[in-house]
Amino acid sequence: MSTGWQGMDGYYTVLEGEWTLVTGIPGHGKSEWLDALAVHIAQHHGWNFGVFSPENFPADYHSEKLMEKFIGKPFSAGPSERMGVAELDRAMDFLADHFTFMMPESPSLDALLEQASRLVTRKGIRGLIMDPWNEIEHGRAPGQTETDYISLALSKIRKFCWAHGVHAWVVAHPAKLYKDKESGDYPIPTPYDVSGSAHWRNKADNCITVYRHVKDEHKPVEIHIQKIRKKFVGRVGMVELHYDRVTGQYRDYAHFTRPPIYSLQNRGAA
Repeated sequence: MSTGWQGMDGYYTVLEGEWTLVTGIPGHGKSEWLDALAVHIAQHHGWNFGVFSPENFPADYHSEKLMEKFIGKPFSAGPSERMGVAELDRAMDFLADHFTFMMPESPSLDALLEQASRLVTRKGIRGLIMDPWNEIEHGRAPGQTETDYISLALSKIRKFCWAHGVHAWVVAHPAKLYKDKESGDYPIPTPYDVSGSAHWRNKADNCITVYRHVKDEHKPVEIHIQKIRKKFVGRVGMVELHYDRVTGQYRDYAHFTRPPIYSLQNRGAA
């Protein structure tokens, strides 16, 4: 499935039965980008989504953000024209048709996958968002290491996607990164930087890092595609998108001037 961004489709598309790791430094827009992607896929391909995103709770707050991305106008009054009543009604209908917010009483991975399985049957969801990983309740068996637990947990996600033809996105934060002493910028995280285990990269079908230049908001947001398992789905590279803070929308960057590059070491090497 197309992402809705022409510049990105050559590097990443969405295939049923796979799962994608999304990582990035806190505050760099992982959730915003993922929400924008989900809105595009729902709008253009008719997908239904199950969404576990406790950091965006209450659901009304998350709904407002999704509606802004769908309509392209802010929900609240401000310097820009806000969405009208008819647009609000259309956006609410769109969300009701395509998004279900998930919050089991005890949000363990098993409980989330069980609820998602029911949503496959009841609402025909084809996309599952778990954002972020650290808000899921994790109970390791006695003597089980974190590495072994993550390996088992990611295998459960993969089996769920295979069994139901669902694409899942898991947002996971990197371990602590340190700023470059000269530039003052953080390095671009890789899947190996995600807290817990190298299994994050090994078991994911696709790995994406969202990176924003905090010191210069006029620079585009960088979407680093760091792993693609199947070559017809995409390829490793970097795509630049423009982020509109007012609406939360991401758009193809009109002033792209250099080829997308990426190094797994990603510490200045081209």
